[in-house]
Amino acid sequence: ATLMDAVVDAFAVQDAASVFSSVDKVIQTGQDARRFVEDLLEHLRNLIVILSVGDQAKAVMRGIPDDELEKMRQQAIGFGLNELTHAANVVSQALGEMSGATSPRLLLELMCAKVLVPSSDKAEVGSLARLERLERRIGVVPPSDELPVAAPAAAAVSAPATTPIKTVAAAP
Repeated sequence: ATLMDAVVDAFAVQDAASVFSSVDKVIQTGQDARRFVEDLLEHLRNLIVILSVGDQAKAVMRGIPDDELEKMRQQAIGFGLNELTHAANVVSQALGEMSGATSPRLLLELMCAKVLVPSSDKAEVGSLARLERLERRIGVVPPSDELPVAAPAAAAVSAPATTPIKTVAAAP
């Protein structure tokens, strides 16, 4: 659980050094790479659910203690829905490719690189993940006590952001 949290937290802040260090720990401790990827996909799914349903997460995810739900809620906010969707897609594809793979470590590392770089995803999800990452960098994020409500991707793309423009009167 600690290793999973470390990887997810490192993904959220694009800390490649920590991600690859964690991958090394997975391999060096003899853990099954495929099992780790399965667990990561399940964890990402949980984060998507938490971000999507907000305060109803406890009802949807029965059996998870409140402190764990809060930690996952903070992880989900750190990612954002579009980046979580991008990461889950990449992890899911990697899981499918791991069957019979001769080098699970290589596939695990390549998967991590793809999660860290949403620009490699030319689809709408990748574009939205990049936009979301830029918005977080410039400080356009909801307060940590408010979970964003998931909106359909088409609505998110078609709804332009409106910001009032202040005019300054010219000096005489």
